[in-house]
Amino acid sequence: MKRLLLIISSALVIVPIACGRSQLDPDPFAAFTRAWRENPVWHDGQAELAVYEATREIYGQSRRYTARLYTNKELADKQTKTKSATGRGREVFKHHMREDIATQNYTIHYSTMCYVGTTDLKSLKIDMGSQEDCGATFKQFVNHAGTCQWYQFSYFPNEGRRSGQYLPTKNFVFQDALSLVLRGYPFDAPTDLSLMVVPDQTSSLASRPRPQAGTVKYVGFETLKLPVGQVDTHHVTFNYNLSVALQGGEGKPPIHHYWFAAEQSAPWLPVMVRYEGPEGTSYKLRGLRRWAYWKP
Repeated sequence: MKRLLLIISSALVIVPIACGRSQLDPDPFAAFTRAWRENPVWHDGQAELAVYEATREIYGQSRRYTARLYTNKELADKQTKTKSATGRGREVFKHHMREDIATQNYTIHYSTMCYVGTTDLKSLKIDMGSQEDCGATFKQFVNHAGTCQWYQFSYFPNEGRRSGQYLPTKNFVFQDALSLVLRGYPFDAPTDLSLMVVPDQTSSLASRPRPQAGTVKYVGFETLKLPVGQVDTHHVTFNYNLSVALQGGEGKPPIHHYWFAAEQSAPWLPVMVRYEGPEGTSYKLRGLRRWAYWKP
């Protein structure tokens, strides 16, 4: 009888703990749409190129420039975490934002590339490079086998090389990948989405490497007039759950606004057509096409 009571009491303790873990760490992307990810156009031998009229505040001034966002499917090598040379590997979206921003004296070059799993929308890797006349900065995050390892090198004084690692949760995502991941947001059945987000790494300065809690909210259906023309869109926001703004200073954290094309068929699928965020950063879609840009 004592042994039976011990078994029963142990079961009563274990079950709530297991349920609690499941509720605290669910898969937030399970309900995300798949049709756009599985569209055969991704296997046409080309990449999606979205061209934006962009602004970003640098050295206290708003700079206007052209941003190019390339997205394509490829197979990632398990060992090198780069494109596979053997035709085997994990299928990923390569999502690469290229920005060349002229200032008074020189041009700043930002290259921010993410790998995102095509089947589970898992944030797998960031490679970010910044080059300017003052120096070069490089950052890399690799989320593999249950651990996210990160490295940063910034040329700025008192920064230099930094590295670390941590265990990501199921709702882990790179902010730089949200322009891809949120294409699958369930716009027809919107709900608030809690995420742990690695902040934007597009900077020549060292960036926050650890994820911060935040929430995605659906705003509504909107028709926008953009450089590309009139587009029906879905508007969502992402906001960090912090009392201090990530970009410095006291007050509320900045809100990141995303608009995605409502059209689900190719070529829209539904691409990000507009973004408004902190530090005067904005993207407005000017053109969209499929292009094998690596061919002469």
